[in-house]
Amino acid sequence: MLADEDVFDGLSRRMDPGHAVVLRGLLDTGDSPGSEGHAELLGALSTRFSALRRESIDRLDVLRGELPDRLGEPVLGRRMEEAGFYRRDTTAWITVGKGARKDLRAIFLLCFRELVADIERVLVQCQSRADHLDDLASRQWLERPASNGQRMGACLAEGLRPTESERLKSWRSSLGKNAEDGFCSAMAGRWEKLSASSRQSLHLLAARPWSGPRRDGFQGFALALIDHAQALVDAMVWLSQSRWEIHLRALAHTSTGAES
Repeated sequence: MLADEDVFDGLSRRMDPGHAVVLRGLLDTGDSPGSEGHAELLGALSTRFSALRRESIDRLDVLRGELPDRLGEPVLGRRMEEAGFYRRDTTAWITVGKGARKDLRAIFLLCFRELVADIERVLVQCQSRADHLDDLASRQWLERPASNGQRMGACLAEGLRPTESERLKSWRSSLGKNAEDGFCSAMAGRWEKLSASSRQSLHLLAARPWSGPRRDGFQGFALALIDHAQALVDAMVWLSQSRWEIHLRALAHTSTGAES
């Protein structure tokens, strides 16, 4: 089991220095952490965080519904042909290129750049609104009278919040790069010398790592990407909401030192 000092050192490295100093001072009073609970504020936050999650997922569902029109063969197949990645040979339709990383990256950008941008907008707005709710909850919480023991939770939550927000920003910002890397890695060695009797049949072969009985692989990859974005939405909302569920619930405390 870690010693108390080791636990504090681990936490303080994740907190901004100002809140770490304040928390150390509160701990040195000898008071035990506690909270009287703020059920009304917690209930209001729970409602708003649930609404944020639902609205963000609804926007991702709209993107899911648009995939056949955006990435179906009649649209994307024509774009691939116009860009020179599909070509009609004398006897068949074939893929063009050796499947090098630069070719696969160009295919990824042609197919998914607009979708990635749309997903990133959903995630940016989700995190922005979660941060706004965090700020609102923090202001209302800190305005209420509190003992030293009750201030510990507030100090801990506020001290860790910037680090948590930056971590979510990093996850969100890496979506496009991770999607590109995943696409190119899975398609390596699978693009060169594909052929089919029609452009539609070729399109079904072209991204077969994600193909299914009712969809081509390009739409399958897009669905997996949107599912990943939904997991990020869940993480963003859960991290903020669970923080307040911990700190705003009632927690008995025993004061052993002077309170201010």
